[in-house]
Amino acid sequence: MPMDLQQNKMEKNQLKLKSLNIVLWSLQILLAATFFWSGFVKLFTPAEELSRMWPWTEKNPILVAIAGIADLLAGIGLTLPRLLRIWPAGTLYACYGIILLMAAAIIFHVSRGEIAQLGINFVVILITIAMILLWKYLRKSSHTFLGDKAGSDGSMHPNSK
Repeated sequence: MPMDLQQNKMEKNQLKLKSLNIVLWSLQILLAATFFWSGFVKLFTPAEELSRMWPWTEKNPILVAIAGIADLLAGIGLTLPRLLRIWPAGTLYACYGIILLMAAAIIFHVSRGEIAQLGINFVVILITIAMILLWKYLRKSSHTFLGDKAGSDGSMHPNSK
């Protein structure tokens, strides 16, 4: 293959990886913001006001606190590992934890007959699955197209060292 065509192909692949990385970061930030908001609301909103928003919180104050802490940890797990490049794969494990958290929330709401509350849980699961698939695709593609330049530390950024 001529050198110009090979270089052009590599540039297109790098642009594709960068674009997908931007999509992944956008999903992470959106989901993290949702979890930070939810965690702060559960932990810092007065019980009466919270029970008007979410009736299930009225008789479950310990569960509210646990859910609030779990939500804050989810938000942290979605952002800090990749942002700080300490353990980027930790974001993937946070995604698995979020799926388990949402599955538990679905079971809880179904057991209480709160079917109308399930929409957000399913949306979060779908976004999280999309993030996992993007993460795995970027990791595989970074190794394939960029060789030693990407992914050795578990990151997905096309320009990783």
